[in-house]
Amino acid sequence: MKKTDSKIYQDLLKIPEDFLFLVVGHWLPGDMGEDRKNIGFTIKAFLETFKNRPVNKRPALLLKVQAGAGTSIMDRELLLDKIDAIRKTVKGDLPNVYVLHGDMTDTEVNELYNSPKVKAMVSLTKGEGFGRPLLEFSLINKPIIASAWSGHVDFLDKEFVTFVGGTLTPVHPSAAVDRMILRESLWFTPDSNEVGRAFKNVYDNYDKLIGNAKRQGHKSRTNYSYENMRDLVKTLLDSNIPEFPTQVQLKLPQLKKIELPKLKKV
Repeated sequence: MKKTDSKIYQDLLKIPEDFLFLVVGHWLPGDMGEDRKNIGFTIKAFLETFKNRPVNKRPALLLKVQAGAGTSIMDRELLLDKIDAIRKTVKGDLPNVYVLHGDMTDTEVNELYNSPKVKAMVSLTKGEGFGRPLLEFSLINKPIIASAWSGHVDFLDKEFVTFVGGTLTPVHPSAAVDRMILRESLWFTPDSNEVGRAFKNVYDNYDKLIGNAKRQGHKSRTNYSYENMRDLVKTLLDSNIPEFPTQVQLKLPQLKKIELPKLKKV
């Protein structure tokens, strides 16, 4: 990506830390460690992992997050309050957490991913139908830390990204949503020790992980391009639905002309 004078790109360059872990997603309802994107737990795990490190030897966390479904000032203030509440539960000299709040264009998201300050993406999600930001970010050839369960494991390769293990646990009542996130369901809870090791490994051994990140980027670009996915879908349809209905012209039989008998005058 070429250098740009866009505001978001330049604002990121003003951040004093040179290493940012990026988290993207909605901070949905749920107690600590129970919201679907697991953002509260991610913040706390990051703070615990890098607290008390020398200022010049610790990363920062960058959240492209909303506290609800909106982008209002109230939502932003709620988000900052939730982050502050988590910081108060961790003792010590804490690393910084930065927030990007509000809607972004596709170009701005691209600039965010490509910023030289943004070094890796973290998603300790409890469940994904797909995980689009993870696939998008993989194209940038930067390391990814992700839960070792759910939709994104279909396109992220365990050889190329850092998967965090854990267990399946019941959905907490605080996160349940009627007819959407059911209390009877199970979803993923990452192992906190593995999370800490993953954070440290990516930060301390970053240069060694770039090669694998490039391999994941290549796999994402080749295996999951629009053209390849189109061809795959066509193959699946052809093999499972061999013949599609086709329009057939209606041809009626030719009928002989009927001649009525002539009437005689009386």
